[in-house]
Amino acid sequence: MGLAKLMKATVILPRVETQAAVSKLAELEWFHPIQTASTSEHINPYYDDLLLKAQKLYQDIDEVVKGLGIPAETGVLVTMFKGAPKGKTNYNVDDIQGFIADLEDKSAKELAGPRKIIEERSAVQKQLEEYGNLAAVTENASGLTMDLTTLGKLSKFYASMYIIDASDEAEIRKSLGDTAVYSTGLAEKKVALTVVGAADDAERISKVMRSFGINPLQIPPNMPQNPSVAFSQATAKVKELEAKEAQLDKQVAKLKQTIIPKVLSLREAAGLAKDILETTRKPGGTRNFAIIEGYIPAEMEGKFKKLAADYVSVVEDAGVTIDLQDAGRPTMPTLLMNKGYSKNFEVVTETQGLPRYGETDPTRIISFVWPIFYGLMFADFGHGILLFGLGMLFKIRGNGRLKMWGTLIAASGLAAAVGGLGTGELFGFHFDHLPVLEGLTEALPFIGLLSVAELTFEQVIKILAVSVAVGIVHLLLAFFLRLRADWRVGNKLLVFTHDIPAIIQYLAVVALILAAIGSKYDIIGMFLSDKTYGPVPWLTFAFGDWVTVNLVAKAGPPVIIGCIIVSIIGGMKEEKHLKAHGKESPHGGMVGIIVETVMVRTIEMLANTISYSRLGIMLLVHSALLVTVNNSYEHGGGLAILIGGNIGIMMIEGLIVYIQTIRLHLYEWFPKWYKSDGIHFKKLVPPMLYTNLTWKDGDKK
Repeated sequence: MGLAKLMKATVILPRVETQAAVSKLAELEWFHPIQTASTSEHINPYYDDLLLKAQKLYQDIDEVVKGLGIPAETGVLVTMFKGAPKGKTNYNVDDIQGFIADLEDKSAKELAGPRKIIEERSAVQKQLEEYGNLAAVTENASGLTMDLTTLGKLSKFYASMYIIDASDEAEIRKSLGDTAVYSTGLAEKKVALTVVGAADDAERISKVMRSFGINPLQIPPNMPQNPSVAFSQATAKVKELEAKEAQLDKQVAKLKQTIIPKVLSLREAAGLAKDILETTRKPGGTRNFAIIEGYIPAEMEGKFKKLAADYVSVVEDAGVTIDLQDAGRPTMPTLLMNKGYSKNFEVVTETQGLPRYGETDPTRIISFVWPIFYGLMFADFGHGILLFGLGMLFKIRGNGRLKMWGTLIAASGLAAAVGGLGTGELFGFHFDHLPVLEGLTEALPFIGLLSVAELTFEQVIKILAVSVAVGIVHLLLAFFLRLRADWRVGNKLLVFTHDIPAIIQYLAVVALILAAIGSKYDIIGMFLSDKTYGPVPWLTFAFGDWVTVNLVAKAGPPVIIGCIIVSIIGGMKEEKHLKAHGKESPHGGMVGIIVETVMVRTIEMLANTISYSRLGIMLLVHSALLVTVNNSYEHGGGLAILIGGNIGIMMIEGLIVYIQTIRLHLYEWFPKWYKSDGIHFKKLVPPMLYTNLTWKDGDKK
């Protein structure tokens, strides 16, 4: 499907009815509100009250979720071993007001029990902290049996007890001077100091002790003032509270098993109501009339008019010129409408950034190219099947974006399995070397077509040649997509002086690379000597025997030079055009144009093409690592080496291959043609994991 065509929708209505109109737009779902600087400062008090109610509801539910320790998203490991929470809660919705009221009733019923347990556990934890602190304070003084209240009854004297390290006693006595100090030895090199002085000395004594980081021994008034008795009671209370906390934790764990989908649905639904009201809180317009503007997909025009029939509504073409050459930020949002298998690869597209409105959506191309790249670099039938199983596990047991990643991983694993058939590899063992599969290679000729069994020089060259060929096709696709974009916006100057010359120049560079291979890398000789060389790989096969190394070596340089001249002339015209319209040139003048065209572009073309050799190099590395593990196993390493080595290679190589596949898209392919600064189309009702909304007309969201 690619990118959806958008229409601009406008609703004009009495401001007092904005909450009802927002309910209609939420039922439509596919509405991207336009946030403009002309937003009105006039408010609807009832609307604001409704928003405050939704915000409070969401906060109350969120506190319960956090109190129960329920994560917002299910982690990967939890999904693998336990699975993500399943099940959706259905809500019958007439309007936003009724929806919020329904959520309040449901949350009051569903969360009463959890709130009680959370409050009880919170109180226990608070008490546990208090008694734990008391036990820690009195632990060192637990050998004292004196009553501390006697120290506080002195009216003309200041007296207090401090628990200190025995090593600090001499220094403290020295600092206190002539003040009376009595010490009592305690366990673990601790000393109880009783300091007695005149009432006027209280502040001085306190400052001295604080300088050593020591505070007076104080026991809460509700506890016995005897340190020994207080410590015993505090310790006993801590054990009692810990047992009670453990019991409450078990209740919470048991409760979570049954309540997670429901409470997550309540939070999701409350968050939806809050977000809808916050997004549409202050529409433009006058004191009495509001204007709500936004974008909708063209296919939703009929439903929008039906829902907005009670108000004045206008639907018009967006009227925005699709200018993909504009350096400014686009204003139109981008709505991706991919379905089925290709939709799962939107996560890769979003890694680079969304396409601008009107730009080509690369998702479907990525969904085809990604598995090819991954399959070439990770080509092993056994590893591919295991990776496919891991992806299907995420797809079946996960939810949300993790399901999409599961499909992507499964597709990568399946491609790796197919690639493994092409290389004839099963956990690093070649099919020909396994008696059970020995006859399979004879029955199916394509097995082992790109063999890495022996890693001979010929095999390596063949693998690298296939990698570069794949890269050439991928880069040519990028050049043609750039040409298509410029042609669509009517920029014929760039089409004829940049895009077409770039394609011809790249083909000439590729032809020279192939000619160098045909001359057995006698690069200087094929340009200067009269020696006759053989055919050019691929080109001679495709066009006939008349295409020779000598012909390509003679024709290639003039073609490249001609393309460079055309591009320089085009760059000069473009710079002149930009200056005439008061815009700054991106080339930096005549010198910049020449340097960019002569050196940068040609070197970049060569470097980009060679970069795709990593497809073959990663395959060779993968194969070499497996050969090392298998040789260790065959020489007495045991099953632990075989199994552990394969697991390690799958984890490390699988991640590295993913990084390399991403890199080839982000650094080699996308920069050739892709703007990647599109604005995300924000639906009023986003996809929800735990909630189904059924509106009065029966539509589910």
